[in-house]
Amino acid sequence: MSELDDVRKRIEKRKRPLNDHNFKKLYNGMVRLMVMMIVVLGSLIVLKNPEFEQKIFNQKYLQQLITFISQSVLDFLPEDVKVNQEVNYTLLKNDYYQGTSNQVIAMNKGKVIQVQKQQIVILDENGTEITFSKIKDIQVKKLQKVNPGDTLALYQQKFKMTFEYLGKKITYQEYLGM
Repeated sequence: MSELDDVRKRIEKRKRPLNDHNFKKLYNGMVRLMVMMIVVLGSLIVLKNPEFEQKIFNQKYLQQLITFISQSVLDFLPEDVKVNQEVNYTLLKNDYYQGTSNQVIAMNKGKVIQVQKQQIVILDENGTEITFSKIKDIQVKKLQKVNPGDTLALYQQKFKMTFEYLGKKITYQEYLGM
């Protein structure tokens, strides 16, 4: 009876559907293969008939063909799609926080208004100034726009985050409720 169960398990493993990630890889691979075949066939035609090279593949038409192929065919389904991650910080003590990774991540849209050695100040779209302190490896520049999920910097064990809305200091929970 156990042999029959083993066979059933192996059959179930082989019946896995083609998920989106595998489909994108297969599709992109097939498109690239077709483009390569077209290039090879075009090269063979030009080798057999050299007069086509001067009529078809002059610099102007060749540039248009390369641009068309790269924009419409090769970039149809990108393999890597950026997904914004939800930001969750845990309050450790006072204004010190810790996240699920060692990255400091933007919570909302905003603009970097100040960058110092271990500190970043972001003006959020709702008018809140968020100051991230005790950080390292800052990955943003002054006046850069940030979106939710963008990595701002890294931290060791914990980082300090303070909020100021219209000159008044607010808490993380008040900020989330805005």
